[in-house]
Amino acid sequence: MSVIEWMFTNILGFEAMPTGLEMVFGFCALIGSLLFLLYFGLVLIGGVFEGVVEGVFDIDVDMGSDFSFKAITFQGVVAFVMMFGLVGLAVMQSTTNDTIAVFGGSVAGIMSMFAINKLFHMFYGLESDGTVQHNQAIGAKGLVTTRIRKGSPGEVQVTYQHALRTEAAVCEDEDMELSTGTMIEVVDVIGTRLIVRKYGSGQNEEE
Repeated sequence: MSVIEWMFTNILGFEAMPTGLEMVFGFCALIGSLLFLLYFGLVLIGGVFEGVVEGVFDIDVDMGSDFSFKAITFQGVVAFVMMFGLVGLAVMQSTTNDTIAVFGGSVAGIMSMFAINKLFHMFYGLESDGTVQHNQAIGAKGLVTTRIRKGSPGEVQVTYQHALRTEAAVCEDEDMELSTGTMIEVVDVIGTRLIVRKYGSGQNEEE
């Protein structure tokens, strides 16, 4: 018994040697399922798979890109191959009609491709929504909550990324102090520290 015969009879449950189309469906189902499980496992561990694929195959699998490009991501292709094989094989065994089997497998593959990519899009969207991007604070207005002394940081409250946040801040002018309750605006960000000035002082300088 060859390796292919053993695989189809023992793993996929065929009683006899399958036809050519059944072999295509079987290989797609087996390989697609293994790759999908491997990918999903690595995603649970962390962003391991993204770095491996980009480094080895030099392709972009960035989940942060627009959804219009997600139909051609790795997880989308794997989902298509897996469902094309599984559904095509099931239809083939129940109807023995090649055309219906190919059509059914293709439809299932396309639907699963978009469904999986949408799921990953939502997953990474929720993940990125929880990340504070301090550069989004530039231009925001707020109040000093802890006095900012000359050359020393204080704290301010500003609203950005749809939330009121308390951040460490220093004055744009190192010789200036801002007392608690002073209204400020953010002019720059260094790391996680905001660079602020008294609100309205920039307009006065321009005049």
